[in-house]
Amino acid sequence: MINIHIENQLYKVNKKDNLLKLCLSLGFNIPYFCWHPILGSIGACRQCAIKQFDNFQKKNGHIIMSCMSLPSKGSHIIINDKDVINFRKNIIELLMLNHPHDCPICDEGGSCHLQDMTVMSGHNIRRYDFPKRKYKNQYLGPFISHMMNRCITCYRCIRFYKNYAGGKDFNVFSSKDNIYFGRYNDGILENPFSGNLIEICPTGVFTDKTYINNFTRKWDLQYSPSICQHCSLGCNIFVGERYGQLSSIQNRYHEEINHYFLCDKGYFGYGYLNLKNNPINIIYHKKKFFDNNKIIKKITNLILKSQKIIGIGSPRASIESNFLLRKLVGKKNFCLGILENEKKQINFIIKILKNTNIYFPTLSEIENYDAILILGEDLSNTNPRAALAVRQAIKKNIFTKNIPYWHSDAILNIKNQSLNPLFITSLDETMLDDISSWNYYAPVINQSKFGFALANYIENKKDNVFLLNQTLKKKIIEIKNILLNSIKPLIISGTGSNSLELISASYAIAQALNKKNKNIGLFYGLNTVNSMGISLIKGKSLDKVFIENTFINNCSTIDTIIIMENDLYFYEEKNKLNNFFKKISNIIVLDHIYSRTMEKAHIILPTANFIESSGTVINNECRAQRFFQVYNPSFYNKENYRKSSWKWIYKIYAKLKNLNSNITLDEVIKKCEKNISIFKGISLAAPKANYKVYNRKFARSPIRYSGRTSILSNINVNEPEQPKDKDTIFNFSMEGNYNSNINCTHLPFLWYPGWNSSQALHKFQKEIGISSKYGPTGFKIYKKRYNKINITIKNNNFNKFIISNKLVIVSYHHLFYNNNLIQKSFLIQKYFYNHYVFFNKKDAKKLGILNNNLVKLYCLNNIFILKTYISKFLHQGLISMPLGIKEIPLSFSGKTIEKIKVLK
Repeated sequence: MINIHIENQLYKVNKKDNLLKLCLSLGFNIPYFCWHPILGSIGACRQCAIKQFDNFQKKNGHIIMSCMSLPSKGSHIIINDKDVINFRKNIIELLMLNHPHDCPICDEGGSCHLQDMTVMSGHNIRRYDFPKRKYKNQYLGPFISHMMNRCITCYRCIRFYKNYAGGKDFNVFSSKDNIYFGRYNDGILENPFSGNLIEICPTGVFTDKTYINNFTRKWDLQYSPSICQHCSLGCNIFVGERYGQLSSIQNRYHEEINHYFLCDKGYFGYGYLNLKNNPINIIYHKKKFFDNNKIIKKITNLILKSQKIIGIGSPRASIESNFLLRKLVGKKNFCLGILENEKKQINFIIKILKNTNIYFPTLSEIENYDAILILGEDLSNTNPRAALAVRQAIKKNIFTKNIPYWHSDAILNIKNQSLNPLFITSLDETMLDDISSWNYYAPVINQSKFGFALANYIENKKDNVFLLNQTLKKKIIEIKNILLNSIKPLIISGTGSNSLELISASYAIAQALNKKNKNIGLFYGLNTVNSMGISLIKGKSLDKVFIENTFINNCSTIDTIIIMENDLYFYEEKNKLNNFFKKISNIIVLDHIYSRTMEKAHIILPTANFIESSGTVINNECRAQRFFQVYNPSFYNKENYRKSSWKWIYKIYAKLKNLNSNITLDEVIKKCEKNISIFKGISLAAPKANYKVYNRKFARSPIRYSGRTSILSNINVNEPEQPKDKDTIFNFSMEGNYNSNINCTHLPFLWYPGWNSSQALHKFQKEIGISSKYGPTGFKIYKKRYNKINITIKNNNFNKFIISNKLVIVSYHHLFYNNNLIQKSFLIQKYFYNHYVFFNKKDAKKLGILNNNLVKLYCLNNIFILKTYISKFLHQGLISMPLGIKEIPLSFSGKTIEKIKVLK
């Protein structure tokens, strides 16, 4: 720390930070464009000028770029010097020479960093009367609009897309005053983090195309802090709505999880929320039903008459909903809504979490590891944001210690010279292969075998169990030495490979390194947003329910089944499910989206989706996090009967037990903590609903929110009363607290006087790019017990993979089709409709199959027609299919293809 003077005030500052960050942190406003807390500084825009003096007399001062300058002990900094003000004003005038006058029609208007900085710099008159530079805009796919005329050449886009995220299909072209940022040819951006261009760009060059039909200015949206629902990492997001339609998804900074960036699943995967056929009515035997109390009474009568009732929960439903369903049907009759194999894998991961002293890093902490081994997990598709963190860890270099951490170009030059080691075992190539030191493409059995062999070598044990070829043994010894010589090694695996043995192998490696006193980390990715939470509740797997459903006198032993937010056809084969449903007398389905399971229902209760309800989910590191309701569905449509699943379930439970049917979220959470000991503490994930400051709740909308009185004027000229929210700390309006100095850990949106864009975030941070003012949100609920975990290895599980005439099905992961909700989105179906089946080149040659052939595949009385792709790396004897898409359930993993027919 050193002392410097800023605007005649003495401050103690960190000598490693640049002056721009220091001044912004201290509350001073300095305009900037090219600097970014994560991407660092390149000094391209020349907008952050300040004047530095070497002495108190302020003689011999000179203008410097604050983003490229370290603080000098005893120096005097002037931000608002006349020369500096004029310099910044002239620079932004030059940057704006060719910028179009299109703020009123620009999607970025009102949330534009360029607008903010123009006002801040005092530039308000155009003096340039000549023809402006014009560019042809490119087609970049269905998600992002490209308006190149608005570019001010800050280079942020290319620095993120190419240098940070590793994208190969986007670059900078030409030179001087003719710079162009785009693709060589029009086409869909291939990198799974392209959506960040929208928030990275300080102007309107890249804007969100997905919500154009529901477009609303930032200040006219109602917001809520929420959690991304599309993988297990629990990335934080802002959700904005208008007229009951989703209008905006933005990254919400979390210092221990997603930081400044989301994946494209998080940005563009929510099209299913606005589908027109989403259920809003109660359906009773195919007919609409208009009385809540009567349907509850009918359901309770069915339950009272039932011989055996089963409740099937869901990993995409909240903790509260799953807990109450279990309470309604009883512990013995509750099903987790996942397959047995996945249940075993997650239970083993929970066992490791609870009982070992091995550290489980947060998502952001992945970036601090210097050697990484990924066992069997295709992170770029299953948990993409973790893949981005891995990419940063591999690019970090020990030789950059003497270079300022923010000096982007200097650090990039050194990073390009050497990378930290990354080793990957997988079924086929992955998107991280471009930075990996070594890849092992093999069946899951062989990958597990490799993992256990590596663990044995690390512990200097003789590898008597596994027989490996000499080349692989040499590689194992090399990897062993690298891991042992690293400062912080990390092992990553997950449920994506559907293998308990692979997860066991990852733990064995971590445990072996732990015994060698290495600072080891262990990270697991799961399938769904609440996979961890549902498994902590405990219950049966879907397989057990199907097995237990025996038939006596042609009748099912289960006569009533309640299925909550789960499409069973995503998991299990259709013929098996059709037969299962056929004999059940009462099928009750609660969901917010139309599904094949809903087609079988006798009673449908429409539930609120995650933006229409509040609840808790638990991510892969056992962090309980709260998502909050954005709007009340019935406010816009009185005939919309959607309720949170937990509200429907509790109404049924209360009717059965003669209890008061009204209950708040806080009361449900209290019951969760009381009944399931592991959940003690989930209430700390967010403040209780009665938390107020100055006796006021917090605003969901900006103070500039307009048109509230006319939103429902087509129905009634009188403004309706705003809904009351008894479950959260927020109001459904702009009335309430919103200020960077008020302790609100869960910000619903970003705005600060003079900072209207997402760059306002730094006003809510304790240290820019590092920490929030009031700490990270969420609560880690597990407590370590440090008990020994025994791994039982059966030799017959690790027999050599045998190539037979029949091909074994393995899962091919796709960014958007791993999730059964995302794939229902109109844009996803329209632009990502081609599904491929992958063949080994030898198998393909034997079968006479070429790339892009159509093949008909036969398996378990099912027929699939898919395009073919010949893989260079997929092992012979395997066939890789997009499990989870329509008609191809997850349960087909490990099954064999009975017949293949090439279609001409």
